[in-house]
Amino acid sequence: MMHTRIYIAAAGLNGFVATGLAALGTHAFKLDTSGAELFAQASEFHFIHTLALIGCAALNHWGSHRWGARSAVFFLVGILAFSGSLYYRAILGPGSLGGFHWLTPLGGLSLMIGWLSFAYGGYKLRRHTHMQTEHKPD
Repeated sequence: MMHTRIYIAAAGLNGFVATGLAALGTHAFKLDTSGAELFAQASEFHFIHTLALIGCAALNHWGSHRWGARSAVFFLVGILAFSGSLYYRAILGPGSLGGFHWLTPLGGLSLMIGWLSFAYGGYKLRRHTHMQTEHKPD
């Protein structure tokens, strides 16, 4: 099971990579219009789900360890598969994924499952926290 500090480190590293790739996409790569749009979408999803990893750290910190861990794994797999495949296609062009064209939708599905896991973890956390406060002696 991953710990809060690992989620935060993963978010920091993903933020670093997302920022670096965004800079490269803007200044270093010579992308056509279609490639630039794909790269921008990959970057946007990368940044959003980097922030979601911080939410996983919060879930973990407040006691929903199982769902924080599941969400983080789904977000990390989704970032790699979805954003990674879009970055790749943006740089190398249409059809460059070849037989791995399924990575993009699989990554998107992983991100969606990450959000459902996160929502369920939040729901379980609220019930757990509420039950703890009701049973505290005065």
